[in-house]
Amino acid sequence: MELDMKEKYLLEAFSDEKFISDINAVRLEIEGELNKFISFLKEKLLPEQKIFENVESRIKSKQSFQEKIHRKDYIKVWNVTEDKLTNQNLIATNLPDLLGFRINCFFWQDESIIYSHIEKYYNEHKFSNFYLNFSENKRQKNGHIIYKLSGAFKKQYCFEIQIKSIMHNMWGEVEHKTIYKNREYDANLRDKKEITEQVFNILQASDKQLIALFKRHNDKKQLIYALFYEETKKEISKFSGTDILADHYDAYFQLLNNYDIIQKYVAYKLLGQEFHKETLPIINYNEKVKILKELITSEFLEYNLQCLYYIFSQLYEVVGYEDFMLRFSQMLLSRYCNEETQDPEDDAFAEEEETDKDYSEDILNLLQDKMGGRKKDD
Repeated sequence: MELDMKEKYLLEAFSDEKFISDINAVRLEIEGELNKFISFLKEKLLPEQKIFENVESRIKSKQSFQEKIHRKDYIKVWNVTEDKLTNQNLIATNLPDLLGFRINCFFWQDESIIYSHIEKYYNEHKFSNFYLNFSENKRQKNGHIIYKLSGAFKKQYCFEIQIKSIMHNMWGEVEHKTIYKNREYDANLRDKKEITEQVFNILQASDKQLIALFKRHNDKKQLIYALFYEETKKEISKFSGTDILADHYDAYFQLLNNYDIIQKYVAYKLLGQEFHKETLPIINYNEKVKILKELITSEFLEYNLQCLYYIFSQLYEVVGYEDFMLRFSQMLLSRYCNEETQDPEDDAFAEEEETDKDYSEDILNLLQDKMGGRKKDD
């Protein structure tokens, strides 16, 4: 059979809608298995070894498939026929990277650690319907190591897994597109390779600096706060509609002085015991508290205030957002009214003493500094 006819039959088989649909279903099955591995792995890694919760995946594009069957001589060596189903089976069982998956981690040095864990996980038969090959050469054309492995799912569908850090992935994408995917002759290719190598060295140095920062020991209080964040972030994300919560937690820790109850919450969780929310005393709010509450809600974005409320409600039995805002306003007044006579951390929700001084502007400036989201700044 002529090569152009082989190419025609292979592209028709590859482009078939049902074939693509079947391959996509397989992609999701494999992705599910790898996500189970990631969940398992997160329990094994050290705190400074961070891995992204979900694997990335893709099906090889038609253009990339067409290029590869020529570059790798598949079009010559594969036994292509006129039968579409036969050719689809040929593609599924012989194209090594028909499906691609990437496990992402934070730091370069963790790539090899994750690779070792996935090999052990596989050898303990924890994957379903996987065959994985760990004997492949990891050295790339550029001389650098890449942690990848090929596999087959249900002995029929080929796939490839890569393990890459953020920095490595960033550099790899640039190098791949500017050098290895360049279809035209480039007289400056050697210079481009030298530049990408320089970028590689810079990124590796940056990666090491990030690791040093990440491993810096926190004091006990910061550790408790970090554990509280890890235990509650999923629930808060569901309420708030985002998993970008670091600033909201930081604002909460600085504005609401309830470290003791947070410490208690963390202790219960670490012991595997049920935490019972604290019941708050009934307070008769005076007019100053009510005025401050109205002032705060008029000056600041409700979303930021709601996030504080969601975090607060993990610890305390609270009637609702309005009740929280009154308590929050009362606490802020107490911070200023009683700062010389009472440690706010001892009793963050004690009723404030009467005073003639107006602390409203001080409180608004405090919230702007710690929480942000002031409407006049938008």
